[in-house]
Amino acid sequence: MPRKLSERRRRRGFMYFKTSEIRSNMRLNEILDVVFSGVKEYRRAALVILEGVKYIAKAKGRRPMWISSSEMSSLIIERLGRNKKSLAYRVISEFLVPMGFLSYRADEGKYFLSREFQLALNRLGRAYGAWIKS
Repeated sequence: MPRKLSERRRRRGFMYFKTSEIRSNMRLNEILDVVFSGVKEYRRAALVILEGVKYIAKAKGRRPMWISSSEMSSLIIERLGRNKKSLAYRVISEFLVPMGFLSYRADEGKYFLSREFQLALNRLGRAYGAWIKS
């Protein structure tokens, strides 16, 4: 069972990127380099979690892509180790869920890959464009 997943205020880090380095065909690890510009351990945990969710969901033919809480726990222990479990859940609750990479439905006990990150960046771009025009 996961720890309490409530939205928390981010305590550290910031997103920094050079616009010339952003491409439309970036791999997940390149995207996470932008999002986790400071803490490499968080980036590594996020990469393992997101790739693991996608792999398990595809292997089991799930649409939309999701895994159960117990599968998430097993994924973290297998790929990050038992002593990194708290770090992994911190990355999930402080970054991946609030930023829209993952969504968690407590009533179902499922983690879903989410498109909210993509949609938020689109809204941000439109808002900035509208601000320039005003």
